[in-house]
Parts: sequence; C-alpha cells; structure tokens
Amino acid sequence: MYIVWALAQPVSPAPPAPMTISSADIKSFARSKGADLVGIANTAAFAKYPEERRPEKLLADAKSVIVVGVRVLADTVKPNLLLSALHHITLNLYHNQIAYDVGRYLDDLGHAAAVVPHRIGNIDAEMRTSPNYMHTYPLLFALSTRHAAVEAGLGILGKSRLLLTNRFGPRQRLAAVVTDVELQPDPPVSAEDAEHLCPAACVACMRACPGEAISKEGLDWAKCNTVIKPHNGLYGYSACSECMVSCPTSRRRPAG
Repeated sequence: MYIVWALAQPVSPAPPAPMTISSADIKSFARSKGADLVGIANTAAFAKYPEERRPEKLLADAKSVIVVGVRVLADTVKPNLLLSALHHITLNLYHNQIAYDVGRYLDDLGHAAAVVPHRIGNIDAEMRTSPNYMHTYPLLFALSTRHAAVEAGLGILGKSRLLLTNRFGPRQRLAAVVTDVELQPDPPVSAEDAEHLCPAACVACMRACPGEAISKEGLDWAKCNTVIKPHNGLYGYSACSECMVSCPTSRRRPAG
C-alpha cells in the first residue's frame, strides 16, 4: 500500500489594494516638486474631443488627468532667440520631471499613471523639416496638454492658442499625467475671467506676430511654422515667443 503525500503549494498573497489619494494630496505633492500650477480634469470632460485625442487613448481605465505647469520668465525670453530657446528647453526638462515624479508617486500607491511630456529641443529634426509638422506632431502624444489645462480649470486658450492663466498670462509650460484614480476635478474658468484674460477687442498678439499668423479666428499654424521652422536648426527649439511677451496678461502677478 502506498501513501501519496500531496505537497501544499504556496499561495501567492493577493496584491495590496491601491491606497486612497485625494486631489489635495496630488496638488500638494506636485507643488512640493516645483509646480507653479496644478489642475485636475475628469476624463468625461474630453468626450467632446476626437477619439484619438482622449485620455483613454493612453490609458484604457483613465479617470482623471492631472496637469502641471511651470512659469516662463519673461525677462529670460526677451533678450535674444538663443536664450529664449535654452530657457524653454530647460523648462521642458523641469516640468517633465515634475510630471514623472507625480506619476511615480501614483505608482508607489498602486495606481496607474501615463505621463504626457513636452518635447525637449530638436529631437526630431527630420520631422520638423516636413511641411505637415505642425499637424503631425500634436498627434504623437494623443493628449494636448494645453487643452487638458483648459479642462482642468487652469485657464483658457487665447487668440494665439497659448494657454492664458490668471497668474502668468501666456507664460507657462505644461505636462500631464493620466491616471486611473477618480479625483475631484477643478471647475472651468468663468466667462467673466475668460474675458478678462483675453478681451475680445485685444489685438496685441496679432500686431506682434512676425508671420501675421494670428487673427481673431485663431492661429494659422502654417504661417507660424514659416517663422519658427528656421529656429530649429539654429537653436534646437522654436524660439519666437513674440505672442507670449506681447500679451498684456504676461505681466507679473504676486503669488496668492
């Protein structure tokens, strides 16, 4: 008679449940890493966008989009194009790192996070020579951080198509994090604040644009590209910034 002893198989412990986190927690963490601006949007706000420009394109279970921004220093942009280009490249490195830190924070708590960065200088020189560059490039990352910032209540899009915020006007750079955490979203900018940020009668950016690319209907990307395209080979970045520094809302505002 033979007795067969069954060896008990070790049972793998169930993965820990993700830790709860609030919008306030996210904002406090992002600011501790250097963010000047933090806003949160619910993915439902993107239902009006084409399917290929929605957060779910990057993360199937997306519930929220966290947008972080850092200020552009107007006095660093203005002196010359090379300084402007280097300043923007530095800022892109900076806010991309903040977005990554937010993503890592979420990951540590057991949540999903897809970071949407901004480009770093002239890393795609061949694409930038294409006449379709201004239409092709935004599709690479699916989500537009400018539009996400609008949905996250940080500001509005001005006639120049730059994001305008109450504190910095058009002077900020943006990155985003798409996550599966359902966070409390921020309300959109009110109609009254929108008119204050970009009055219908204001034509400052139109007058300043060297390519005559801006009108009350918006921005003509092809005309804009004729101005900024030569910068890419010379400076490694599009360095015009005339619409930014000419905007009346670009003046300094104290923190508050």
